[in-house]
Amino acid sequence: MEILIVEDEERIANTLKKNFIKEGHHAVVALNGEDAIESMQGSHFDIILLDWRLPKLTGLELCKKLRSTGNDTPIILLTALNDIQNKVDALEAGADDYITKPFSFEEVTARINAVLRRYKATIKKIPFGEMNLNLIDRTVEHENKLIKLSAREFELLKYFLFNKGTIINKEKICKDVWNFDFSPMTNVIEVTVKNLRKKLETEANCSFIKTIYGEGYLFLAD
Repeated sequence: MEILIVEDEERIANTLKKNFIKEGHHAVVALNGEDAIESMQGSHFDIILLDWRLPKLTGLELCKKLRSTGNDTPIILLTALNDIQNKVDALEAGADDYITKPFSFEEVTARINAVLRRYKATIKKIPFGEMNLNLIDRTVEHENKLIKLSAREFELLKYFLFNKGTIINKEKICKDVWNFDFSPMTNVIEVTVKNLRKKLETEANCSFIKTIYGEGYLFLAD
């Protein structure tokens, strides 16, 4: 998961980043609103943790700015303000949730998971590179062509896209996609990855799925 942390208190920002990295995610820190906008140029984030009181451009202003430009990346506002009107203002500005300081890392991860569950339920297409995974037709779209996927290829690609930028081992893939415990005697994951990789690379002429030997697979969407 790609996470943007916009927080001017470096201790809080660095603690969050350290914990996310321990969980296997990739996190970027921006210390103010302007740096956050710069960090988003040419990059995709799965979630934005946004402090309310920021220098140069407040979290609320940044939230409104992103929504006005069509950016629908889920946003969770972090703030010491805790009255009802502040929560209303945050939600009306386009935030998906609101966490009051001080907070625990466990609460942050739980809120992120809840927000992403709601967000994923509304998605019809997931872009990657110059392609789109159509969740309705269960196909990959590239220019005016459709790439047909088997049921397992579709589920695996969707899983990779929701976990892009994170190294995922075979045990986790087997449990989350195939719904059974991994056995070293089976090569079902390798075969499905090989077939999916071939379909994508043949059409796009670029590689999305990277094998990290001894660790698992890494999906590079851009």
